[in-house]
Amino acid sequence: MVKILGVFDLLAAALLVGAAYQVTLPYGLVIALAVYLFLKALMFLMDIGSLFDIMVGILLILSLSMSFPPLVFFIFAGLIGLKGFLSLFA
Repeated sequence: MVKILGVFDLLAAALLVGAAYQVTLPYGLVIALAVYLFLKALMFLMDIGSLFDIMVGILLILSLSMSFPPLVFFIFAGLIGLKGFLSLFA
């Protein structure tokens, strides 16, 4: 179960990297991953990783209509990607 969550975290990181390069992201996938991140954050509310999940979910939704500096996307992609990578091998 934890490995599946890690794969979705890595997918969210890939979407953030795509947003940094201003790639047109599929709305359905972005919304689905943002909802997934919010629900996962509610499940593990006492964990610091939940704060990252909420911030990345908000950033994903905002990336559909706003542009941010690429560094913001890369920082959050690194955080959620590292979290996903560690959950795959922990």
